[in-house]
Amino acid sequence: MFSPGPDELARAARLVAAVEDGQGRGAGAVTFEGEMADEAMAATARLSLEQRAAYPAPPSA
Repeated sequence: MFSPGPDELARAARLVAAVEDGQGRGAGAVTFEGEMADEAMAATARLSLEQRAAYPAPPSA
């Protein structure tokens, strides 16, 4: 009920990838989907992804 949906999780994965790509090029922050994103935002996104992996959604009825 309060966990992120598939679209939010997909966005989180894209954000993490964008930040990690930027870090690989030496950037401290990147532009992601029109907004600034940095390691703090990526860390929050990673946490959401990790929590979803640890507690997968129950099958739909």
